[in-house]
Amino acid sequence: MVSAYEWTSSNPNPLIDFLQTVQAYRSAGKKIVTTNGCFDIMHNGHIKFLDQARALGDILIVGLNSDAAVKRIKGAGRPIVNEQDRAAMLAALRSVDHVVVFDEDLPTQLLAEIKPAIHCKAGDYSAEGLPEAETVRKNGGEIKILPLIPGYSTSSFIERILVSQKMQVVDSEENLLSVRNYFLSSGNVLRQTGYQLSDVIVKVARLVAQTLRNNHKIILCGNGGSAADAQHFAAELVGRFRFDRQAWPAISLSSDPSIVTSIGNDYGFEQLYARQVSAWGQDEDILVAISTSGTSPNVLAAVQEAKKQNMKIVGLTGKKPSALQELSDLSLAVPSLNTPQIQQAHMAILHAICDLVEQELTPKADN
Repeated sequence: MVSAYEWTSSNPNPLIDFLQTVQAYRSAGKKIVTTNGCFDIMHNGHIKFLDQARALGDILIVGLNSDAAVKRIKGAGRPIVNEQDRAAMLAALRSVDHVVVFDEDLPTQLLAEIKPAIHCKAGDYSAEGLPEAETVRKNGGEIKILPLIPGYSTSSFIERILVSQKMQVVDSEENLLSVRNYFLSSGNVLRQTGYQLSDVIVKVARLVAQTLRNNHKIILCGNGGSAADAQHFAAELVGRFRFDRQAWPAISLSSDPSIVTSIGNDYGFEQLYARQVSAWGQDEDILVAISTSGTSPNVLAAVQEAKKQNMKIVGLTGKKPSALQELSDLSLAVPSLNTPQIQQAHMAILHAICDLVEQELTPKADN
């Protein structure tokens, strides 16, 4: 059973007793609504969101991440407010009927016990990307994504506090806020990428491992920053990521300036990678095609050529629907429209794949 308890003003209520209360609600025909989060530093955006969630049913249950879980999710220095105080403030709201503190990073196990009719999340999530969505639907519930309340963010409140206290000496408070907001925003994209793409990342890693195990190779292409990502990934396969082990065959198609300039000069930029895929690609090889927009003509031409060679296509792109997503056998579409943040997430994805492949193919290796 999930590690959790119901917060009350007197003593913690064991989860098993709380679930009896939930069953009583269900027997009485009450519609149970749930949501979850850290709720570190409450603000009006939280209150309005919870009001909207409560309006969807008869009983609102809030799953609250414990202090240990918040630290794992948000990093050192969080939470600002401890779980007992956060729970007390939530329970004091007119919209909240029960607060359950749970120790897992995700609410999946808790929701499997509660079996809500509706589970709500804010608009920075997507229904299909929620790890807990399958559990909710399996038990007859539905996912509701409620719109974000403009102008409210716990992270931005924390940054304003830090700036007001002048915790660091910088050229200006505006610059400090801008830099920290950039990293916080990027961190949120990485979290959402982890939530939404972890299963596909595992599938890609297994495919790469199987391809290498069968003595086939990985071919990579991309433009600009994506070309750098392709070279980086190839270097980690041929060289190493974390483990000392045998070299694995990987080719970045942007790495040889003589080939790149000759093809560009003789055939045009659009054929830059397709011509090389035609030369190097073989049946059961993998083409890793990287494009933040998913529309780069030379990358798409390479994908089409790879399909002729019966290669598998792994596409790394962004949130916006694209031809690369459609053409890929496995698509890793980062949930963002911001190009620099997509590129940062691409590198994190490639590192995760390297780590999984090394663990599978060199399980007894030491760092």
